[in-house]
Amino acid sequence: MSTGGIGYARLLGEVVLRNAEQFGEKPALISASGQQTSFRTFATRVRHLVGGLRALGLKEGSRVAILSRNRPEFVEAICAAAGGFIAVPLNWRLSQEEIALILRDCQPDALLVEGWFLGMEAALRSALGPSASVISLDVKSEGCSSYEELIKEGAPASLDEDLDPERTACIVYTSGTTGRPKGAELTHRGVLLNCRSAIDDVLHLSPEDVTLAPMPFFHVGGLWYHMFPSFAAGCTTVIHPGFEAAAVLQAIERERVTNMHLVPTMIHGLLENPSFESTDVSSLRLIFYGASSIPPAVLNRAMEVFPSAGFVQGYGSTEAGMITSLSEADHRKAVQPTYQHLLLSCGRPLPGVDVQMMHVSDDLHEIGVRSEMSMKQYWANPEASRKARREGVLLTGDLGSRDEEGYLYVQDRRSDMIVTGGENVYPSEVESVLLEDDRLADVAVFDLPDDKWVQKVVAAVVPRLGVKVDASAVIERARHHLAGFKSPKEIFVVDSLPRNAAGKVLRKELRKIFASRT
Repeated sequence: MSTGGIGYARLLGEVVLRNAEQFGEKPALISASGQQTSFRTFATRVRHLVGGLRALGLKEGSRVAILSRNRPEFVEAICAAAGGFIAVPLNWRLSQEEIALILRDCQPDALLVEGWFLGMEAALRSALGPSASVISLDVKSEGCSSYEELIKEGAPASLDEDLDPERTACIVYTSGTTGRPKGAELTHRGVLLNCRSAIDDVLHLSPEDVTLAPMPFFHVGGLWYHMFPSFAAGCTTVIHPGFEAAAVLQAIERERVTNMHLVPTMIHGLLENPSFESTDVSSLRLIFYGASSIPPAVLNRAMEVFPSAGFVQGYGSTEAGMITSLSEADHRKAVQPTYQHLLLSCGRPLPGVDVQMMHVSDDLHEIGVRSEMSMKQYWANPEASRKARREGVLLTGDLGSRDEEGYLYVQDRRSDMIVTGGENVYPSEVESVLLEDDRLADVAVFDLPDDKWVQKVVAAVVPRLGVKVDASAVIERARHHLAGFKSPKEIFVVDSLPRNAAGKVLRKELRKIFASRT
């Protein structure tokens, strides 16, 4: 069975051109509004975009920053790397100050802006170099070039030039959950190896698949581990600007979607949506999720109401690429009570990935990775690049363990571990216990300063719809299942939890919010 232009492609341009030749007028991308772009049209537009950017003075190695929600033009801009440029997707959820910091770091020669963010564009100009071009993706704006006019007027450029596969194709900035964001340089070869692994080892994609992509493209999970593998495999990809449960359900039924990428809280959101019961979801064969493990109760219900769909978890990072996968077979096995512990695992290493448990202390190990899918280095940050590796092993920053069958268990970010009264507490362990309480829809465990214990364990909890939660009852239940030092000393009932684009809880934000309430 054909798997599109990915084959043994070494460069992004090869994938774009091969798919144009192989699939022609087949829809490659469908926007949320229903507008279709064929594989042939996509390749033509990318060629004209590269030509237009060169006419603006951009050369090989020039950075092209993208400030936009998910849309077909975003994918075109990423593929401009086929012309030797470096794509820099920006996290639009960051503040203007944080985005400006990234722009000053990478110094892009062009900034592509969606109309939704044009109000921010003026404030960002001071972070750009004097010769940088600002290009509006949709609405016309004074001082901005038009994206469509750039493509219309740009001479079609060749995409099959002899670029070095080790050339940087994309700089993806880390979420900053552990400090100042750093730009991970991902090469043509690296991103295509990740795509090939996603296609063959995780998602098992074929050109007959229809993919729904609501996860943000400025994050590697949405971009390189799902959306682009779908494109590269010759699938039709339905692009949504973000996750909205009702819209996702409508798209599944209307487009006969076969696979999608979500995080566990989004899966729960679909199950709780009033329109779920009346939606035909029979076309789904696979739900791919990441960011955290899935609670057994959510998995059991999801497997009941998505009878045709298998579930796969992926674990990876911006810097390390894809690392492990918890397969469909693992999830089916985990429904049995004696194997539910598998759901706490992120699976086993993917082919070509060597996981090393790096010694931190007698009872702590950090997950390290040797893989050709890993980043080349951090952009303009040799010191951080040096610290990221030990003995040639890329450090993930995650604490974990591995069992006799090779399953990997991520206990927590090294920076999130709580030391209370000299005892180590992993927030994820406490969260797993709290999530067994059927009154709670979402939880996050974090630490706050304490005069006696230095750090104390606390939790923010989101009640299920229509349920009133008594904080003292939640604490009492936890004490029956956890050691005293692990049990939360305080419970904060909230409407929602702050999360980054990958669905990971922002514990540092919770610390700020609740530091003054104790």
